[in-house]
Amino acid sequence: MPEAMKYAVVVSLILLMTGCAAMKKRRTTIKDELAADVSYSAVMGNVASNNITGQGFEIRRGSIELEGTEVEGKFGLLARLNSKGDFYGSVRGPLGIELIRILMVGDDIAAIDRFNRKIYIGKKEIVLKKNGMPSDFMTIIFGDIPEKDDLELIRADRNEIVVSSGNDDFNRVIAICLDYMKVCNQKINANVSDNEIYMEFRKFSVSGGKKYPSEILIEEKRRMFHVKLSIDELIYGYDSDIEFRLPSYKKESF
Repeated sequence: MPEAMKYAVVVSLILLMTGCAAMKKRRTTIKDELAADVSYSAVMGNVASNNITGQGFEIRRGSIELEGTEVEGKFGLLARLNSKGDFYGSVRGPLGIELIRILMVGDDIAAIDRFNRKIYIGKKEIVLKKNGMPSDFMTIIFGDIPEKDDLELIRADRNEIVVSSGNDDFNRVIAICLDYMKVCNQKINANVSDNEIYMEFRKFSVSGGKKYPSEILIEEKRRMFHVKLSIDELIYGYDSDIEFRLPSYKKESF
């Protein structure tokens, strides 16, 4: 598997390593009105109440579009995340044939290349950091807000609040759109390199009392790599075990 394709697949499927508290219902685009006297603390509490990570889910119908890699195009996607944070993802071609399977169980990660009959294995945290992504990248992808204690206010107006969160390795700048009470875009910078990841969240929907973006765009500046994730059918709640079971293919390290 070419290096660019490995990166594309891993990043694309990490997009789905977050629980989404969304039942299978008809989607409805919604907005919230913010009263003029609502405090910053109240707004952040409202946004945090819409966090959708930390629960199991199953994506029965979705797609990933890749641009800027050696393999470009639109691929089908099936995925499961259990309540323990273990993950299974399957990328499929136009005829529904599985091309790549990703398994992340505990700190182990494997990408199974069905076409070339190879397995790429590694440790999740190391693979993430190597590609300029923080260890909690899976909780970032769906636009959840971190704990208030980790946030620093940059600016606020009637339409948007911008906050930052970070550590010695990464810095995250988050824009919250007040009409949706959700993160609408964010930027992650790796402090030890020039790596920068930009995310945009669109088409907010409501289901199961939670809001979530049904369209997520990701741009990686250094490699000029673009991902578009679309979720067409998602069912909340998945508690079954996900096994780290690998076929007898040739193994290589990420």
